[in-house]
Amino acid sequence: MLELLDALIASRRPGLVLVYGDTNSTLAGALAAAKLGVPVAHVEAGLRSWNPSMPEEVNRRLTDHLASLLLCPSGHSQANLAAEGITRGVHVTGDVNLDALLRHLPGRAEQDAVLDGLGLQTGAFAVATVHRAENTDDPGRLAAIVTALGRLAGEGLPVVFPLHPRTRERLGRAELPSGVIARPPAGFRELLCLEAGRGSG
Repeated sequence: MLELLDALIASRRPGLVLVYGDTNSTLAGALAAAKLGVPVAHVEAGLRSWNPSMPEEVNRRLTDHLASLLLCPSGHSQANLAAEGITRGVHVTGDVNLDALLRHLPGRAEQDAVLDGLGLQTGAFAVATVHRAENTDDPGRLAAIVTALGRLAGEGLPVVFPLHPRTRERLGRAELPSGVIARPPAGFRELLCLEAGRGSG
């Protein structure tokens, strides 16, 4: 990523490179721009999990320290930056994830169609997603999560479990407990329908 972004930024010479979130591509974009003297703007600046073993936490911190324009979702994230000595170029602009959620909230008909397609009753199921490396790459932790989901299902609460490719690979051929419904990864709107449907009713 660094090699390709370096060449792209050098050839286009943008006035600013805008990066989002905390992925490896976020950090790569910030590093490539900073090395070429191009200002970096970071959307979702100042978010912290306080877990230094998370790759995303490393990406967040380094990106924030490279950025000259820091766009925070909340006053809390602004305070996190201030605690690290970052106070210049910091602005509270709101939460882009909340904006996306509000813009794409599904209607009741769409929600009902998704639930009907899975044979689910509104308010009578749980949804679980597991994709972070610290959960999927630790066999003991992943087994404990699957056991807990099985316990929920055993108490009469089916668990819809859209499987991230990493999770699917780590589970291998292991059989999931009864009532844990493995699914392909859910699209954004499908996941919103599931989340809305599990909490109401």
